[in-house]
Amino acid sequence: MTTTIPDLNVTIFFCQQLDPHQDANRRVLEKKLGPRVKFFPLPCSGRIEPLHFLRALEAGADLVYLITCPEKACRYQQGNLRARKRIAYAQKLIQEIGLDPDRLILITTTPPLPKRIDHLTQKFLAEPPLKGRSLLSKL
Repeated sequence: MTTTIPDLNVTIFFCQQLDPHQDANRRVLEKKLGPRVKFFPLPCSGRIEPLHFLRALEAGADLVYLITCPEKACRYQQGNLRARKRIAYAQKLIQEIGLDPDRLILITTTPPLPKRIDHLTQKFLAEPPLKGRSLLSKL
């Protein structure tokens, strides 16, 4: 399967609870897609901070994804709800400085769990991107 975003840098934050074998599954995909796609597993998506999104954009990511557990299925009760609020706050911050908030994308998975992180990622990376290269990549 080839992706339609070969020239975009993508950062993917995801909850480790989604895939018990996430380490092996994501490494296969990292080898396949190369250095333009970077994965950052989190113990819970609620542990993400707005600064993580900003740093990913600063480091050259054109798109930043956050993949959370299904609603009401978080192992830590409200992690995915906190993640939703934090991505919304980060979107507001980057919009205030003139960047496109749609570069931060929240993906809430659907039951049942577990899900394979490599399958989830291939599914949304196969869709045509809504955004092109980030303005920050031109600096």
